Amino acid sequence: MISKIIDVHSHFTTKEYLNLIARHGASLEDGFPLPQWNAQDHLALMDECNIEWTLLSVSSPQPYFAGFNDESVKMCRHLNESMAEVKAKYPKRFKFQACLPLPNIAAAINEAIYALDVLKADGIKFASNSRGLYLGAKELDPLMAELNQRTSVCNIHPHRSDPIKEGIFSSGPVPLYEFLADTTRAVLNLISNGVILRYPKISWIVPHCGSFLPNIYDRFTGLSKILIPKGLMQDIDIRQSVAKLYFDLSGNPAPHLLDWLLTVTAPDKIMYGADFSFTTSELIKNNLNKLLLMLDREDLSTCKELILYKNAEELFSIH
Repeated sequence: MISKIIDVHSHFTTKEYLNLIARHGASLEDGFPLPQWNAQDHLALMDECNIEWTLLSVSSPQPYFAGFNDESVKMCRHLNESMAEVKAKYPKRFKFQACLPLPNIAAAINEAIYALDVLKADGIKFASNSRGLYLGAKELDPLMAELNQRTSVCNIHPHRSDPIKEGIFSSGPVPLYEFLADTTRAVLNLISNGVILRYPKISWIVPHCGSFLPNIYDRFTGLSKILIPKGLMQDIDIRQSVAKLYFDLSGNPAPHLLDWLLTVTAPDKIMYGADFSFTTSELIKNNLNKLLLMLDREDLSTCKELILYKNAEELFSIH
């Protein structure tokens, strides 16, 4: 029996956030209804699953709509202060990562400083793109400098691609494919634009078993050897960049996904993620049972505690 588990990927909503998204007709932007969050249901799940503490963040849609900058700033402040209140009420059970009003960079810097310095947020959650502004963009360098100075832990969460042609993928809602593609796009941008190595004190967590990064890694490194000499890509150490990344196992972990992930990273860079409340409690419990069976494999059993809680403890300096 594992002594405990730490969850670095679960989500938070408030009525005010849900109402704002509804006012802009974006409640089904991702193709399915946004869940309501409450502490009691979340704590009950955590107790059933032996989860010691959970890292909360806001998922998507990003609370920003063109022409409504002030509204986004106020909503991010509301969300961050609400998560800080939950952390204060349950200090041993919840931590949180702040939401920023991107793509308004000046406002995002102000909110990051307030959230980290005043609210004592446990890092920053970034959308893969914030209404078209992608991670890795040079415009974000002043924000990256502030986060690097504060040794911030940053989770990446997928967001609907922007722009995206309606109907370009008609087999299901955005999370089925576009989320994984957009996360991978953001990570490739961070790597190829040198962000990870230029701001080495920032720790990045890639969600959903690495998204498509394990699949595209060899192509990425192979093509870089052609593109860099031709001046078509920045001269960057891709292997060193990827080695600095952390990964969570949120979503639907399966043996082959974990094996693929381990082709690009090491067990000391992998952490558990439940994805509550977008994933139901029953499915979370089923997925966790599958993961525990995987980690009992002879080649993984020595890494079990690392993945389930020790890596997160070290990253977030909880001892």
